[in-house]
Formats: sequence, C-alpha cells, structure tokens
Amino acid sequence: MSLGSIAEDLGLSKATVSWVLSGQGDSRRISPATQKKVRDYVREHNYQPNMLARSLSLGVTKTVGLLISSLADPFYSSIAKSVVEEAEKYGYTVMISSSESDHDREAALVDSLNRRRVDGFIVTPTEGAAWLDEYVAGGGNLILVDRPVPGSSIPYVGVDNEQSSYRLVSHLIGKGCRKIAIFTTAHNLVNMQARHEGYLRALKDAGIEPDEKLIRNVASAADQQMIETELSALLADVPDLDGIFFTTHVLVVPTYVYFSKVDKMDEGGNRWACIHSLPEFEILLPRMSIAQMNIARVGASAMDMLVAQIEQGIAPKESKYIIECEMKLR
Repeated sequence: MSLGSIAEDLGLSKATVSWVLSGQGDSRRISPATQKKVRDYVREHNYQPNMLARSLSLGVTKTVGLLISSLADPFYSSIAKSVVEEAEKYGYTVMISSSESDHDREAALVDSLNRRRVDGFIVTPTEGAAWLDEYVAGGGNLILVDRPVPGSSIPYVGVDNEQSSYRLVSHLIGKGCRKIAIFTTAHNLVNMQARHEGYLRALKDAGIEPDEKLIRNVASAADQQMIETELSALLADVPDLDGIFFTTHVLVVPTYVYFSKVDKMDEGGNRWACIHSLPEFEILLPRMSIAQMNIARVGASAMDMLVAQIEQGIAPKESKYIIECEMKLR
C-alpha cells in the first residue's frame, strides 16, 4: 500500500494524505473530518509509512543521537532515561551510544550516527573533543550536557557546580572541619575545575590556607587499586584528616570500602560531602551531605532545547542553562 493508493481509495490528493500523516493537517487547514477519514483508513489497513522516504521529503528523521560517557554510570544512564522520555513527547527516537571518554570512539560514533541522518546530538563531550565546533559551524544541531566546552558558545545544560561545592565545603567547615581533602578525578574537565574552585573559595572565606597534600586526583575513577593508593598516601600525609569533599559520586563507594578496611570510616559520612549521590548512600552514609543534581530536568531541558533548534531553528537566549542542585546538608 502506498500514499497514492490511499489517496485514490479516499478520493483525496496524495499531498493531502501526506500532510495528514505527517501531522501537518491543521497547519494546512485540512478539515478535522478529512483528517479523521485518513487516520481511520490507515489504522484499518495497518498502513506502515516508509519512514526513510518521509524523512527525506520533510528534511528531518525525527531521530537524535545521545552520546554519553558511560552507560555503566547510573548518573549518565539516568540522563539517557530522561532524554528518551522527553523525546517521546515530541515523537522523536533517541539512538544512545557510550564514548567511554575515548576521543576516537566518540568521533567514530558521531560519524556512524551522521550516516544515519540524525537531526542532532545531545553530548557529554570527551575532553578536548575537536568535532563539536566544526559540526555546529556546518549547521548541525547540538546541545551539551554536564560538561561545557571552554570558550565555546555551544549551548550547554548543567548544574551550579561552583556554588554547590562552595556550600558543601562551607558546611563541613561549619562542623569544625579544618583539614578537608578534595577527592576528584578528570580534573581537567571544566565542571570538575568549577567544583575545585568552589572548594578553594570556601576555604578562603573561612580563612583556611589550601594544602596541596589535601588535593587528590585519580586518573581513573574505575580503578580501585589506584584509588586506594591515593587514599593511603592521603592518610599518611595528613593523619589528622577531618573531612572529605568528593567532586563526584563515583569515588565515594571505593573510598568507603578502603576506609572500612583500614578502620578509618567516618561515622555515617558525618564529615563527608559529595556532588550527587546514589541510592545506596542513604544506607551506607546517611549523614553525608549531598548536592543532588536534578538529572530528570537536565535531560529533559537538553531535549527541549534540541527540538527547538531542529524544528524552529531557535538558539537558546543563553548558551548556558544552569540548574540548581538540591542541597541536603546534614
């Protein structure tokens, strides 16, 4: 069955049938009765349109690419879930891939998805990703999430990294902590740098001199041995450590495991603070202070902005859309 045969059976033009099936019936001023007649017919005959042909004629595929850092991380899988749920409201399909923070893998995925004629991308970019500005300059639709690109005007949706970090560290200081370690990873990323700046600002405002021995960065947050080596050195260098600020939730459980083994576990995380959390933290570390990211809003906002770009050519008024974290100060 084709559009032509449907039009012939209904006594309508092929264009009228096409406009109704593509959702343009109202804008083309086609009567509700005619629209209903077309929809009833295709439903009764189980008509499945040729989506590729339709996408070529309309100039859009109603498909977008989502490139996240790791599907194994609940944070990014939750972003994917919110993007997909919002996309469905607009009738879009999301093709999800994971870069695993690898430049070459990311570039290959972008090339593959472009060949499938996606209408745009939502991306948590790898460090120094070179394709972004070129893609946008060529007319591509693109929204960044979680990680902005320094000096770029590419629209970005994220959280208030610096201010949330400042508030968490200030809270630890208010509890009497003076030797607060910052435990981080991927320090060169802009969002991680902002969290570090919030840490330093909190110390400065409290009159506490930063100590390089308290600043700890691990190259891989997935390497338990590397994390334990760094924590062992931290405890050796600062035996009177009295607080820890984690720039990311992925470092918390490995630290909990190690501190439990060496009998240095802080009671319920009373003097620990972290950007974002996982459900198990409420059981393991009920007293840890958290800056909880609104993941659902981050993902949905990114999809809203991308659809506006694709369908209306609307660029956001601000290149950065910052969403406040929910502070859980304990």
